[in-house]
Amino acid sequence: MFKNLTYGWIVCFLGATIAGCGDGLRRVTIEGVVTAQQSPLADATVQFFPKGSTVGEGAIGTTDSNGKFTVTSSRDDAAGIPPGTYTVRVSRMMDRDGKLLPPDATQADYPDAIEAVPPPYSTATSPIEVTITDQGGNITVEIPVKLLGPKKK
Repeated sequence: MFKNLTYGWIVCFLGATIAGCGDGLRRVTIEGVVTAQQSPLADATVQFFPKGSTVGEGAIGTTDSNGKFTVTSSRDDAAGIPPGTYTVRVSRMMDRDGKLLPPDATQADYPDAIEAVPPPYSTATSPIEVTITDQGGNITVEIPVKLLGPKKK
């Protein structure tokens, strides 16, 4: 009977491990702020793309009215980000009249939307690079150029 009980615990442990104990990555908490020409950038999406030997799939966050953000970095919305070096992309969409769209707006819902953050800062080849240390901490993402405005009619 003891042998069957031990076997049962092993099966339960393996099943729980396979079923969803996460991706096994160590994450650190970061808090950040996005600025454009040194002014806070509200309602923007901030994406972190891993570079070199940095592990994981990257991270994503949304800025609040003060340009502040935190990130999640897994398909299970795990808070934080694995330490490493990242390329940072910032996006903020608006309609053709200049009205800001919510960060979760889709192209299907707003087919005439335009990007307010100019390239290359709004692309995956952004020149913005940050290194997240083992301690995490605070970071600033600066867009050094003027944001784009509404299209002239």
